[in-house]
Amino acid sequence: MKYKLTMLFTLLVFICKSTFAQQPPVEFFNGLKLINIDRVQAKRDMLTSIAKMPSFHGSYHFLGVIYSESNQQDSAIYFLNKAVDLNTANINKTKEMSYARLIAAYTYNQDFENAYKVGWKAYSEYPENQSIALNFKDACVWSYYIKYTGLDRSYLSPNVKKEYVVTSIPQEYLIMRKLVHNGQSIKSKAQTLRSIKGSNYDVHSWMANNDSKDQELLFKLNWNMDKEYGGKSFPTDKLLADKKSPIYERLGAILADDSDVDVKVGKLMAGHAED
Repeated sequence: MKYKLTMLFTLLVFICKSTFAQQPPVEFFNGLKLINIDRVQAKRDMLTSIAKMPSFHGSYHFLGVIYSESNQQDSAIYFLNKAVDLNTANINKTKEMSYARLIAAYTYNQDFENAYKVGWKAYSEYPENQSIALNFKDACVWSYYIKYTGLDRSYLSPNVKKEYVVTSIPQEYLIMRKLVHNGQSIKSKAQTLRSIKGSNYDVHSWMANNDSKDQELLFKLNWNMDKEYGGKSFPTDKLLADKKSPIYERLGAILADDSDVDVKVGKLMAGHAED
C-alpha cells in the first residue's frame, strides 16, 4: 500500500509541474495522504486546496472521489464535473479518470440519463479508455436490470451488503464492480456454490486492505438451476422495438445479453443513430 501511495504522489507531482508554474497547495498532498485514513480531514484539506488554487482540477477530482465513496453522490457529481471542465490538458489521462468517476457517480445516483449522456461524450472522446467504456456499459445495464428484471435498486451502492438476491450470474459481477471498501474496489478471490437453509448461494470471498481475514459476499440464486443455466432470461424484443423507451435502457438490454458488444454497435442495434 505504501508503495502504491508513493507512486501516486510521484505521478501527481509530475502532473502539477507539467501543468502549472507552481505546485498546488500543501493541503492537496496532505489530503492525499489521509484519503484512506481520515476522510474528514482529507476533505477539509482538499477544500482548503480549492480555496487557495481554484483552477487546479486535482483537488476537485479527489474531493469527488471522497464524496462518491461516502455515497454522497450529488456532491461527488458537482466536484467531478468541475474536475472535467478544468482539466483541458488530460496529462497522464487524468481527465479520463475524472470522466470515469463521474459516470459512476451518476450511476450510483441512478440518474441514468445523465450517466448515458456523460458516458457517451467521454467514450466518444476517449474510445480506448477501458474504465470509461465499462462504467458507461454498467450504467446502461443497471438501468435495464432495475426497471425490467426487478433487481433491487438498493444494490447499486458502494456500500457492501451481506447478501444480494440475483437472477443471473452477470448480475453478481455487476454488483461487485460498484462495491468499495477502504477506498478499494471489491475483487473476488474465490467463488463457491453453497446451500444455505435450502437455498442456493454463490459465495465470493474477498479481502480488503488492512483486514486480517477473508470476508464473504452472499448471492442468493433466484432461479431454477436445473432448467435455467446461468440464470433467468428476460425477453427484450418488445423493449428494443419501443423507440419511445430511453436509449440507455435499450442499450442496457443488449449489453445484458452480451457484455462484449461494442458500445457504438450496440447503440445502432438499439435503434439510435450515432451522434
